[in-house]
Amino acid sequence: MTTAISFRDLALSPLLQGLRNVHHIISKGQAHAAAQSHDPNDYLNASLHPDMKDFIYQIQRFTDAAKFAPVRVNPANPSISLPDTEKTFEECLARVEKVIKYLESIEVGSFEGREKEEVVMKNGGSEWKFTALEYVMTVVHPNFWFHVTTTYAILRMKGVDIGKMDFLKGKQA
Repeated sequence: MTTAISFRDLALSPLLQGLRNVHHIISKGQAHAAAQSHDPNDYLNASLHPDMKDFIYQIQRFTDAAKFAPVRVNPANPSISLPDTEKTFEECLARVEKVIKYLESIEVGSFEGREKEEVVMKNGGSEWKFTALEYVMTVVHPNFWFHVTTTYAILRMKGVDIGKMDFLKGKQA
């Protein structure tokens, strides 16, 4: 017996789980900084390597990956504005919460039948073309998880007591 899954659920359910779990992880980072009397900026401005972007940048990129998916799959979906202005843990958490609420508001029907629709991404002088399904599977998900994982790794590097179950289960860990 097979179970049918909607394109919306295939595209957005993993993102929603990841956003909820990384919200939990970021909250633990914020609590760790406070409990250790560390300057929060030591976490927020941290990166894994000098040539990598910082913690805040990682949050901005995984939330962007998630927020662009509905509109690129179906331009009729509403969009949200997220200027990259976060400077505190609270602002980072609010950004994640805003994207969770946005993705939860996207109707199943807005994705259905759009798997083969063309998605065009422009990057500088380049143009990338995908079907909507290819875009979700080969751009959205890998990009999202890269930045979520980097966010997690930065907090581990800073000594935050988080583990695999926090990553996989969030608050249920």
